[in-house]
Amino acid sequence: MKAWLYLLFSVLLLFTVKPALADKNDTAKGKKRPLTYSYTESMFAPGNIWAQNSWQTMHPTDTLLNNFEVYNTHYTLGNTGLPYVPVLFNAGLQPMGFYYGPDYVSYNFYADSSVRYFDTRAPYVQFYYVTDPQIHQFFQFTYAQNIGKNFTISLGFKRIRSEGDYLNQSTNMNQLTLDATYHTKHYLAFADLIYDVHKYQQNGGIDSALDNPNYSDRQTMPVALNNARSEMFEQSVHLQQYYFLGFKNADSLKENPLFYISHSFKISGHSNVFYDNNIDDSAFFQTSPLHQLHSPITYDSLRYTEINNDISIGSGKGWTNFLRWELGVRDQWVYFRNYIGAYTYSSTLAAEQLSYMNNYADTIYNNLIAHARIYNAFDKGKILFDASGQYIFNGNQQGDEQGVIQIGIKLDSLRFLKLAGFSSYQTTPFIYQLYEGNNLNWINQLDKTTTSNLAFSYYDAKWKLGLTLQATQITNMVYFDSNAQPMQYHPTYMVYCAGITKDFNVYKFHWTTSEKLQYVADSIPLRLPRLVTENSIFFETWLFHHALFLRLGADFYYNTAYYGYAYMPITGQYYLENSTKLGNYLYVDPFLSFRIKTFRMFLKLENVTAGLTPENYYYALRYPMVDRTLRFGIAWDFWN
Repeated sequence: MKAWLYLLFSVLLLFTVKPALADKNDTAKGKKRPLTYSYTESMFAPGNIWAQNSWQTMHPTDTLLNNFEVYNTHYTLGNTGLPYVPVLFNAGLQPMGFYYGPDYVSYNFYADSSVRYFDTRAPYVQFYYVTDPQIHQFFQFTYAQNIGKNFTISLGFKRIRSEGDYLNQSTNMNQLTLDATYHTKHYLAFADLIYDVHKYQQNGGIDSALDNPNYSDRQTMPVALNNARSEMFEQSVHLQQYYFLGFKNADSLKENPLFYISHSFKISGHSNVFYDNNIDDSAFFQTSPLHQLHSPITYDSLRYTEINNDISIGSGKGWTNFLRWELGVRDQWVYFRNYIGAYTYSSTLAAEQLSYMNNYADTIYNNLIAHARIYNAFDKGKILFDASGQYIFNGNQQGDEQGVIQIGIKLDSLRFLKLAGFSSYQTTPFIYQLYEGNNLNWINQLDKTTTSNLAFSYYDAKWKLGLTLQATQITNMVYFDSNAQPMQYHPTYMVYCAGITKDFNVYKFHWTTSEKLQYVADSIPLRLPRLVTENSIFFETWLFHHALFLRLGADFYYNTAYYGYAYMPITGQYYLENSTKLGNYLYVDPFLSFRIKTFRMFLKLENVTAGLTPENYYYALRYPMVDRTLRFGIAWDFWN
């Protein structure tokens, strides 16, 4: 009922408010709506020779319906805002210097690399809201405005609030972002401020089969943890600035400097707490042979503050040599603390309460990282070459290094081919080396991990076709074994991945498909399904004299069966499980979406086949995905 009330309210509001039209060729009161562009910092950094490629350039904001109904990743622990499940192999580079470990929660947030900057000639506002008949809210708000020709500010707010289908599964996430850009002929700056608060309950998974008739009401199904929760807080301030020097007098009107000096500064704080005051829950964690119980009530807290400073110099657009270049040094300073809460009995409350926290780690990490890059575009931009490297020459991770090389070929204006490779030799993430908590603890001396990757990609805009092939070689991989303890696999092994994306259309019928093949030997402690497929099949058309654009279809998700991962709530990490094969279930999400001017709406029925086929809809052990659920979403863009 709640969804239909939102639907009625939105339609009525649509006819009372007159925002600008969605397409730049449409008119409102005889005027075209002003274009608003969205981009990330890296897209406009000097020396970005890849900016002309369709997936890396500045795009006008639009009100299209492409993937409009897909507002969150499909691969989670069963509720919006819960940790991401690593179904797809990640061949990316590990950050240089101090790196705590894999983070499966922050995909919900904007980071410095993904925060959106804008260029707009009129104030721009966007609302995006998703809900359902239960307690489920996904909300995004964006405001952007240019102040003069050179200065732009934008404000973003994101909120996720969802109870979930099962006990002790709710999420509550809020993020606030504020960013600004300023540019003149001699100066360019990007700045952002980010504040995140993410609180989510941890139920440890369900303790029964999904098809158990005694638990048709999911809220009565027993769960492993009844009062556990995690809280994460992040704050950061980031400034990236460029000074352009060496302009020629004859080219005073052109922005072709000989070189630039750049400075980057970032200070950030991170805090993560796992809390469980239910004494009965402690038995859940006692499966580990290294289990250590300080107290029947758990309060594990880690905090670290990080400061990064980078100074670089590089060639500008006026540099006429065969290769362009950049050289720089980054200083990283990290202050890490780890606490375990101590409890005493309160006669007033007649219960255990947190009295103080014992500090088990109080350490400063420091690294000096040198980096260099050579690059250029040849043959009028048809051939692109880019090579870069980083090396830690002093500090806790001394000797770590990375190297990347990329070659791109523009076959024509619609076809692009890219060959890329990287090699890294790096210290293992911090969480595998040291953890001190109420239930789990370890101290490990681990060898550095060597990773090499070679990837080929091809994109054809005319045929809407994308192909990727990649091979990754890993030595000294770290992972969590079936007891949720960190281990290191020393032998060298290979991971092979292939992918294809394609859009088909016949008349008004469309099929967009993404197929990913993954292979790693079964003896390797890395778990991947052989096939992961994502498809959307839909019919679309204009109605009411081109006043309403309608799309009707369904999204499909499938992966082959495999022994995957279980989830450890305390550390937020995935570990091997060998008891149950996951996958081999087809998720079907029928949807209807439409657009009127800049107003968009969708109705989606997620996991419509739940209960009609064998109930095996899991991505991680004992964490089922949502049952059949109706979602309703609206988005509205305004240019004033």
